Amino acid sequence: MLGLSFRELCLSLCLLLPWLGTGCASLSRGFRGPGEITDKARRLCQHNLLAWPDLGRFPADMPPQDYVRPEDLAWLQAHPEVPPPVTPPPAQPGLCEVLSPSVHGDFATVSVKLRPSPEAEADAPPGDILVAFQETPAGWRLVYWLPEEAALPAQASGANIPLFSEALHRPLKLSGADLTYTREALENGVQGMMAIRCVITRQGSLTHCHTLKPLPFMVQPALEALWGSRYAPAKLDGAFVDVRYTFYFNLRVGRLPPR
Repeated sequence: MLGLSFRELCLSLCLLLPWLGTGCASLSRGFRGPGEITDKARRLCQHNLLAWPDLGRFPADMPPQDYVRPEDLAWLQAHPEVPPPVTPPPAQPGLCEVLSPSVHGDFATVSVKLRPSPEAEADAPPGDILVAFQETPAGWRLVYWLPEEAALPAQASGANIPLFSEALHRPLKLSGADLTYTREALENGVQGMMAIRCVITRQGSLTHCHTLKPLPFMVQPALEALWGSRYAPAKLDGAFVDVRYTFYFNLRVGRLPPR
């Protein structure tokens, strides 16, 4: 095995020593993690699939099951009549810059900066979008939260309001307090990623907030912080619009504001 890289040597040992089992699986996941997330986010962005898994836009070399969380794909296949609740994607594919993902165990977020393609109009605005990936036994998959939202009453989720998409600017916070740790969360060592989806109204206030990925002792403080905040409203074709937007809270000491 002389001349092999450390990774190649480890993977060779995994093949030669089946009894390593779980350790080899963990090693493989560790090597593929950030790179797999980045590659998949870039490809999904290039096909305008970050906000909604429109099965008709997946090319032949991108099987949806390799990119979409199984729960989301199963829900979408069971409800083919549901139209994409997003604003129309740009007519021309944009230029996608994928930043380094932030990985927290089996959950990760990645920010994608969107730039108009050379063929687009000169005044087409840039934008960016933050999306979540979850690790499955088969690899990392983008999380769209479809069954979680479908389980909520329409009036509670604002389901008739479009999701934030690649066609919009990412909202900017104008005012409001940041989330702080509760005493119970500190005492219990709570850390990780929490996701809450709200409607940002065209006036900049937040309504219809509900938790998609909770963390103990931190949900209610996060909701109260969001309800008390104001954001620059989303804009589409020069007009302010209501949108559903997912806020991610990275709970680590000293780094709590939503992304």
